[in-house]
Amino acid sequence: MMKILTIVLILLTSWAQADVVKPALVEVSIFADKKIQVEINLSLEAVMTGIGTQYKNTTDSPNSSKYDSLRALEGEILRERFRVFESDFLNSLQLNVNKQKQTLRLSSVDIDIIGYKKRPRKTLLTYTAQLENWPKTLSWQYAKDYGDSAFRWQVYKKDEYNWSQWQWLRNGISSDLIDINHPEPLTTAQRFYQFIGIGFDHVIPLGWDHILFIIGMALSSLLWKRLLLLVTTFTLAHTITLGLAMYGVVEVFPSIIEPLIAFSIAYVAIENLLLKQSIKRKSIVVFVFGLIHGLGFASMLKEFEMAPNSFVTTLIGFNVGVELAQVVIVFGVISVLLILRSLKLDYRQLVIIPVSVIIALIGFWWGVERLMG
Repeated sequence: MMKILTIVLILLTSWAQADVVKPALVEVSIFADKKIQVEINLSLEAVMTGIGTQYKNTTDSPNSSKYDSLRALEGEILRERFRVFESDFLNSLQLNVNKQKQTLRLSSVDIDIIGYKKRPRKTLLTYTAQLENWPKTLSWQYAKDYGDSAFRWQVYKKDEYNWSQWQWLRNGISSDLIDINHPEPLTTAQRFYQFIGIGFDHVIPLGWDHILFIIGMALSSLLWKRLLLLVTTFTLAHTITLGLAMYGVVEVFPSIIEPLIAFSIAYVAIENLLLKQSIKRKSIVVFVFGLIHGLGFASMLKEFEMAPNSFVTTLIGFNVGVELAQVVIVFGVISVLLILRSLKLDYRQLVIIPVSVIIALIGFWWGVERLMG
């Protein structure tokens, strides 16, 4: 029993110490004076150490210690380090206008404060290029080494929303060749399926907070009616706050939400250690924590700044993707427990208790760190 607990502790502690690498958000604006601006929202430390979204977290990379050292630097010092690295970074990008690669010039580097070190730090790189002729076609490619990215573009007009829909680019593939004068809009179905993928990815493999919460909840019972009630309650709750936050009815404060999410993970896991659990109490608790997790989802989804006419479609698609990921996690946990039960092994002693203890410790650890950070 202690040996199993130790192994699980080592594995989950490594996850707790890691940053999850988020896909870069790339926005290209075309201005009336034929200037092009490229804004790249990314984790600069991950890029500089070659850690892309192919890694579930930074500790999976052999360069994790280098990443940690960069993550601890003040913004100005990191900016100076980037100036040395920038030529390599530029060589890995490709902005084609009229099927010709453009020379991008760095306009600004906006690096966030150090803050909570267990979260990727936001950096906004702004590049510009001056064209001789008005662009007819446009395409973008982000380096495969840096992993997935999301891309959109606009012909800028003051006080008008002209952003295209997001393109989700995986494994370094190029965006579609875009006809500037006659862009091909995404259909409602295409937009819906696109955000299903984004929602799924936000949980698996990117959302360790959410993964641990769902594991803790799935460990609470093998009775399918009870488990269905908990999952449905959680889904309903985070759908409510996700929608309200995206419509601006509820304000999202990450400094409050992030610690609460961490402590919710700890609480749900601790509940699994009780021999007699009240399903009524647990349903109420799961509902409250679902409301909190929905606000966490909203803080990420707001970065996409969805067009008003596609808001509902993308919101529903994202939520469906999240739910599919939850089903995968629950099914995986229940499958392991059922296999152990079929082998007549004490699955509570072998899995439920040790895993719940570790999840509780991680949740509490994250909560304290987020309060202090």
